[in-house]
Amino acid sequence: MNIKHENVPGQVQELVIEIQKEDYAEKVDNALKKQRREIAVPGFRKGNAPMGIVKKMYGKNILVMEVDRLVNEEIEKFFKDNDVKYIFEPMPVEGKSQVDFDNPDNFVFTYEYALRPDVKLDYKAMPVVTDFTIIPSEEEIKNYIDQLRERHGKYVMPETIEESDSISADYGGEKEAFFFIRDLNDDAKKEFIGKKVGDKVSMAMRKAFSSDPFFARAFDLKVEELNADDPYTYELTIKRIGRIEPAELNEDFFKAAYPNGNVTNEEQLKEEAKNVLAAQYKPDTERLFMNKAIETLLDNVTVELPDDFMKRYIKAVQKDMKDEDMEKQFDQYKRSFAWQILENNIVEGEDVNVTRADVENYFRDYFIKNYFGNFNPDSVKDQVDKIVADSMKNQEYVKNAYDLLYDQKLVEVLRKKMNIEHKEGDFKAFMNEISPKDGQKDEKKEDKPKKTTKRKTAAKAEEPAAEEAPAEEKPKKTRAKSTKKTDKE
Repeated sequence: MNIKHENVPGQVQELVIEIQKEDYAEKVDNALKKQRREIAVPGFRKGNAPMGIVKKMYGKNILVMEVDRLVNEEIEKFFKDNDVKYIFEPMPVEGKSQVDFDNPDNFVFTYEYALRPDVKLDYKAMPVVTDFTIIPSEEEIKNYIDQLRERHGKYVMPETIEESDSISADYGGEKEAFFFIRDLNDDAKKEFIGKKVGDKVSMAMRKAFSSDPFFARAFDLKVEELNADDPYTYELTIKRIGRIEPAELNEDFFKAAYPNGNVTNEEQLKEEAKNVLAAQYKPDTERLFMNKAIETLLDNVTVELPDDFMKRYIKAVQKDMKDEDMEKQFDQYKRSFAWQILENNIVEGEDVNVTRADVENYFRDYFIKNYFGNFNPDSVKDQVDKIVADSMKNQEYVKNAYDLLYDQKLVEVLRKKMNIEHKEGDFKAFMNEISPKDGQKDEKKEDKPKKTTKRKTAAKAEEPAAEEAPAEEKPKKTRAKSTKKTDKE
């Protein structure tokens, strides 16, 4: 086996891998013998089929797999031994390889690859980036506390209907409807408010609700099956009125709402509400900061990329892409690749490392806050642990959590390095910050090429490479080469 490389000017380099017959013959032979032991051929006992038949059935596929493995290993070894920093996956050079798997002997594979460009990041010379903090309004804090009081309130059955009530009503003989007064439009609310049990209300009920889903849910119907020409006019007899009396802000309420004892009075409750609401807004503000930071970096840092190589690479990955689509989308692809290279430079030397334990803790915090917040942590530990363990088995959940945590760490790195202008305000002010100005529309997120993680020999070039990241590993990225890291446990 031999590998040849000669540095030439420019980013695109060629690599020639020569594989002799003795490099693969013994391993192919052993693989065929193993295959022979495992297969059953009609007319022969299992494991006793003639080797000639086994070679005819499996020989070429095994040869291709073994040579492909050797080529990949040799390329990876070359990059590692020579500390080559490259972008994208190396690609076979059409017309420069000598490969005939039907008449196997020596093979010559020629690949081209692109060197990772040097990038200079002068953060001090860049424009400032806005970092916005949303401060929950007093009304939002009040609404949060009101909802919490309702959650821990007492169910009562008053004599007359008010706007916050729910009602059950008979109609059409033995049928029963259930709905909240708040789901009705203003005119319909007036018809119901003040009514008592036993009173009757007759109206076109579909028009009485603020939306079809509310109407369908109240009368146990399916939205897609509603008759567009039917006003659904019913006479309703009020059967039952329900109301939640909000809990008083007393010792019993705080014990029920915060069994861990971290909130014991109204002042602490307001602070807790403020923190919870601010945390809910944080993903939006971080997304705005990240988008602004990326745009600023891309607009102010030069990243040299080999256009022709990139186009060949994209078309090799996305085989159905037409030339006209390539021309329309190429600038977006180029910005996407440029950002991946900038990202690598930004995180080098930084602790942007998401571990399996980080992902588990993320799931644990999420489920406790959203489903077990009112329970003593010790009493639900086993249940939460099981849910977390189940979540860790779901590859999509793990990938999403990993990406979220990675981006959070990347945001913190960018905050340290870039020129920041801090702003704060309520949600309306935040919306004004992200709204297009001067008639300009926000740029859409760049399309990214499909992932590819393995080079293929000429005979396998038409087969798509399947990629499946195990839950404990990070999802792999298309090579413009990511430095994201995770622990493998």
